[in-house]
Amino acid sequence: MRNIDEVLSILQENFDELSDEDQVAVLQKLILKCSLPQLKTLYLTLQPLIAVDFSHYLPQELISKIFGYLSAEDLSNVACCSKQWRDIANCDVLWHRLCENKGWLHYGTDHDLSSERPFSPSESSSVISSPTFVEENLIHFPSVLSQTCRWKETYIRASHLDKNWETGCYKVAPRLRGHKGKVTCLDSDGQVIVSGSMDSTVRVWDIFTGTCLHILEGHTDSVTCLQLLGSEIITGCADSVIRVYNVSSARCLKKLTGHEEGILRLKCQGGYLVTSAGDKTLRVWSWPSGKCQHTLRGHLDDIETFSLHNGLALSTSWDATCKVWDLAKGICMQTLKGHSEVVFCCQFDMVKAVTGGGDSLVKIWSLTSGTCTHTLEGHKDDVYCLQYDDDVIASGSADSSVRLWNHSGECLREMLEHIGVVRCLSLSNGRLVSGGDRKKIVVWDGKTGDLLNVVHRNPNLLHLMWVSDTKLITASPESPGVITLLSYW
Repeated sequence: MRNIDEVLSILQENFDELSDEDQVAVLQKLILKCSLPQLKTLYLTLQPLIAVDFSHYLPQELISKIFGYLSAEDLSNVACCSKQWRDIANCDVLWHRLCENKGWLHYGTDHDLSSERPFSPSESSSVISSPTFVEENLIHFPSVLSQTCRWKETYIRASHLDKNWETGCYKVAPRLRGHKGKVTCLDSDGQVIVSGSMDSTVRVWDIFTGTCLHILEGHTDSVTCLQLLGSEIITGCADSVIRVYNVSSARCLKKLTGHEEGILRLKCQGGYLVTSAGDKTLRVWSWPSGKCQHTLRGHLDDIETFSLHNGLALSTSWDATCKVWDLAKGICMQTLKGHSEVVFCCQFDMVKAVTGGGDSLVKIWSLTSGTCTHTLEGHKDDVYCLQYDDDVIASGSADSSVRLWNHSGECLREMLEHIGVVRCLSLSNGRLVSGGDRKKIVVWDGKTGDLLNVVHRNPNLLHLMWVSDTKLITASPESPGVITLLSYW
């Protein structure tokens, strides 16, 4: 009987003489004759031969291309396989692309989520656990591994925030109480809240502790509007005076006079401060000098609101018209006629304007020709608020509805969660928040109109709302005025 060495030698010689196809056929038959222990031995023998890490052999550009097809979940999973794969997956280029696909690039540029500070809640109406992002959500690797790259960390934080918005998971800060009259206007820079009231004062609040830092006095009538601009607060008052205060010292720096009736609205942008008043005029002031450059006359009735963009102003009035003004020259460039009632709201850019009015209509205008290109019909009562982005136009009405339209004037969605007048809305980064009567703040998907969650907060009418990526600030016209801050972070 031949020994094993002789048998192996003969098998090897005969196997080498076979064609590739015959070799495969012989191997298949031998494998089929193997028992389980033999197959296990075969597997253990072959495993180190076939388990080749392609990342050790392929060019870096090709490896990055392969990993670029992976989702965020897949990248996170492959990072657990080996140090080599973890280093490849921990790449700003890969995670920047994923953030871009989600529309989250602003979280790493305009709004740095890594510097966002939580506050201690006094209460919470959310049934979901605390939304606060904690550092434990980021894995701190041993020193032998590099730290999580910037855009992966941004993705993790943005994902946490987005989930809180979608599920209605938020905290409520201690209510800000102190005004003796109704709150009429709000602004915030993310660090402080500034509020104006019918009690003739402006208060500056710490957004994280809820404490009142300063009370700005000197107004002789209701504070009607304000804007926080860096280290300064600009206020408009029913006594027809515009005042400028220093945030830190609460000292009045200057007074701007010239309007003959109470100030209604003010906005500062691009070196211009624009104000409107009950005297049916707008005034253009150079900023920061405060010198009046122009008085804009032309509206035949009270000015309802105005917007600024790139050196232009668009004003709306109870005379049912809108006017486009050149702020540098102080002249009216166009008068937009088409509404039959007061125009309550507007937004514009260098190409078009969108307006909503008391005739239940939303209109899209060409600023090249000054003509109405689309009339958006559907609302059954006054349109009080609107905003648009690159994808949609959102409008809110006294008919209790919020509608989404495309820029061709087609109604995409009618949303009917509100009961009572929809008075304010904000459309930002694909998220739409609307507020109105009957204690409701509603959060929608800004692209599809899908309902995300409803917040029942204010004891009466929701009067004002300020929205940021992480916080909602609301005020109701109850007396004394109360300001409520909700944080989704």
